[in-house]
Amino acid sequence: MVKYIPYILYLLLIGLHQVILKDWTQIYATSINLPLMIVLCVSLYKTEITTSWFAFLAGIVISAGNHEMIGWQALLVTVIAISSFNICTHLNLESIFSKVLVIASGVFIHNVITLMMGGFDNFLIRAWSVALLGSIYTSLLAWLFFLFKDEKITYKKFKEIF
Repeated sequence: MVKYIPYILYLLLIGLHQVILKDWTQIYATSINLPLMIVLCVSLYKTEITTSWFAFLAGIVISAGNHEMIGWQALLVTVIAISSFNICTHLNLESIFSKVLVIASGVFIHNVITLMMGGFDNFLIRAWSVALLGSIYTSLLAWLFFLFKDEKITYKKFKEIF
């Protein structure tokens, strides 16, 4: 039972982001897709079964505010997470750049398909401002996360600079 505590905390963080933090991290129409970044990070480091059930539950939490899309969002997040897991296992991604590229492409695909579900009004403008810039914004956060995770940046190294 203890092994599920981090996943519950991840789901709570996803819910917190969807309800409170999404507006604070938004720049104009561009926002961080933190929920999908968390799901893709789980798919990079955990097994396929863990990735699939966590992605399904995260998809439900992501769309909790929009009840019409709850099933589609859960399916979309699960398919993207399982696809990224299979890509990572077959390609054996080790560098930070490749991990960030997987997250950026997954977020971009998710944003584009979510925009398509919402309608095609001004699709190209919204694809630019929401999907592409949102994936770049999220990949910058993912890059910082992987720098800290791989200990390229630590408190000690940061203190030595100043």
